[in-house]
Amino acid sequence: MGAAKAVVLARAFGSGAALDSYLLAFLVPSFLVDVFCGSLVPVLVPKLVELQYWEGQAKAIDFYGYILRRSMWLSCGTAAALAAGSALVAMLGAGSARLNLHQLGVLTLLMTPILPLAAVANVWRAVLNARGSFVIPAFTVTLTPTVIILCILLSRASPGTWLLAAGTSLASLAEVVVLGMGLRSAGLPILPQQPEGNFSLTVVRNEYRYLAAVTAMSAGTAVIGQSMAAALGAGSVSILNYGTRLAGVLMAIGPAALGVTILPRFSYMAASRDWESLKQSLWRILSGSLLLAGTAAAFLIVFSIPIVRLTLQRGAFTAADTRAVASVQAYSLLQLPFIVGITILMRVLSALKANRAMLPFSAAALVMSTGLNYALMARYGVAGIALAASSVQALLFVALATLVFHRGPHGFLKDCDVDVSHRQWN
Repeated sequence: MGAAKAVVLARAFGSGAALDSYLLAFLVPSFLVDVFCGSLVPVLVPKLVELQYWEGQAKAIDFYGYILRRSMWLSCGTAAALAAGSALVAMLGAGSARLNLHQLGVLTLLMTPILPLAAVANVWRAVLNARGSFVIPAFTVTLTPTVIILCILLSRASPGTWLLAAGTSLASLAEVVVLGMGLRSAGLPILPQQPEGNFSLTVVRNEYRYLAAVTAMSAGTAVIGQSMAAALGAGSVSILNYGTRLAGVLMAIGPAALGVTILPRFSYMAASRDWESLKQSLWRILSGSLLLAGTAAAFLIVFSIPIVRLTLQRGAFTAADTRAVASVQAYSLLQLPFIVGITILMRVLSALKANRAMLPFSAAALVMSTGLNYALMARYGVAGIALAASSVQALLFVALATLVFHRGPHGFLKDCDVDVSHRQWN
């Protein structure tokens, strides 16, 4: 569905300034959703599995209700602050000549509701995934591109960027509705009753902070990349978005789906202290996934130009756009096997409640990404930003693999008979 959305966007908008405005406006709410809402799933799933294993389903449901209430309050407060800031930018940006700040503010304001909706959706995803239910959460991620496609196809006049923004918020609401129906069908409450007393959130809060910081730095590389692409001229952000779309689709099909399914499995092994099975399962999944992803990336890189020409070159999307996008796409596909490996290793660290260990690596990746973007975009243009991203992902994978498999005192899988979740790190 993400690929289909790219095809429809290419026909309707091409690679002009209009689509750039929507993509830039989407940066802030999508960044906040990734950092504050997306981090909920890998933190909550291990905790819910642990509670189910040691204290029973009732305790896990009480904890889920407690987290859901806190997430709703915090996300609504963040959304209100974002709405106020967007409205202020829209008012102050009226009449801006160089950059249409008014339009950016309005589009961001239209997409503000996705923050609280994403918070609810991700808590519900975590609850379903912890119980081994993947079908409905997987289906809901197709709703955003589906709704946007329908909004464009059903518009009688030429679609405007406001329609894309409104469709994005509408799709988030649809996700919440479908996930709520999934909870009810699984016999789980939409909003559990307020539990007696409070839960100790020290471990969960710390893991969430670590993972949110890691996600912020990871998402920050994408934000920096698109911001630097905007400096290359009108249409550059769109070219970067189109060029990384195929890699994004493959990451959703491969690494993202794999990360969702292996997290409960790794969490169960960690909760039961079955370290030998965890090591064997990790090595099997990692080696097989890297081989498959590397083969797929090599094949797609060879046929990058025909793929772009067949899928995107029509309507407002020209042959010149095809050449530019194909170059970006080839460089972005280089990161596919490394993203697969990073996803698997990060899920292991989440299952072991060791997200803190990723902080220095993510910080280094952010700094390197910024430097490489600046150096390579001067030589290769937009394609240099994609090449920088792939280079950084390769280095990050090597660092994380060393961290997990290292045989020294800091190797996570060296002496798993100790409680790795309580190791002290310098």
